[in-house]
Amino acid sequence: MQLLDRRTFLALTGAAAGATALPRRSKAAPASADVFTADAMGGLVDSTVILGQDKALLIDAQFTKANAEALAETIDATGRDLETIFITHYHPDHVLGLAVLMDRFPNAKPVAHGAVQPLIAQAAQGMLDAMSASRPGVFADRAIVPEALPGDSLMLEGERFDVIGPLHGDTGLVTAVHIPQLATLVAADLVYTDTHVWVAENTTPEDLAAWRASLDQIEAIGAATLIPGHRQAGSANDASAIAHTRAYLDQWEAALAATSTAEELRAAMMVGNDALGMGFALDNAIGAVYPG
Repeated sequence: MQLLDRRTFLALTGAAAGATALPRRSKAAPASADVFTADAMGGLVDSTVILGQDKALLIDAQFTKANAEALAETIDATGRDLETIFITHYHPDHVLGLAVLMDRFPNAKPVAHGAVQPLIAQAAQGMLDAMSASRPGVFADRAIVPEALPGDSLMLEGERFDVIGPLHGDTGLVTAVHIPQLATLVAADLVYTDTHVWVAENTTPEDLAAWRASLDQIEAIGAATLIPGHRQAGSANDASAIAHTRAYLDQWEAALAATSTAEELRAAMMVGNDALGMGFALDNAIGAVYPG
């Protein structure tokens, strides 16, 4: 497992020629699951590249044009042909970079779970328009809607990876991908680590209970490597991300019950959380409870 971010991208690109000279592997298993983490402007979102012998599968497409372009360069440096791009849920930070990637890899097929795809189709253009209006030039020039995935699995060079869910996470329908050949679970926005958690869509006990149930379900899979939807660069790829997410949900639920103003809620949520990334997630959560 390799953690890739903007700082390590050039090093990977420089090593690409050497990578092509490695001994050829059996197609009985994928070679690796490599993680690209966006910069802060890109929301610290993770994209995961599953590398086979000759082809690659990408999970999530990044947010900003710059991060999607860097991800495309990273994939190109592997020497593999990008075959499939799987989008885990409809949030813009996982979707809006898709046009950049399709420009670079026009033969790749973008897909999403059949329950998630209609949400993307309904929201993608509006999300892009709204984001572009506030941050011109930062995002792709058009929205691309993935096709509905037939069934509940992804394939790469004859190997099957199970799509888990949709489950309730930071929004109502989030899918994860289990790669048993690598003892890896790509958990997407069911799990965060070392960041504030997007809880703006989870402000009731019922929603939070549903999210905790999802955490229980993915924890039971027992994957040795767990890739969160958002992280700070250098954060671990393991079950500690589940613990971080649970603790944040507990703190959020307690703070909602114990406070009565936006200022009190913010203060309660900052206790012990000064070092977390993605402060905008907390801003949006407070705005969801105390609009205006």
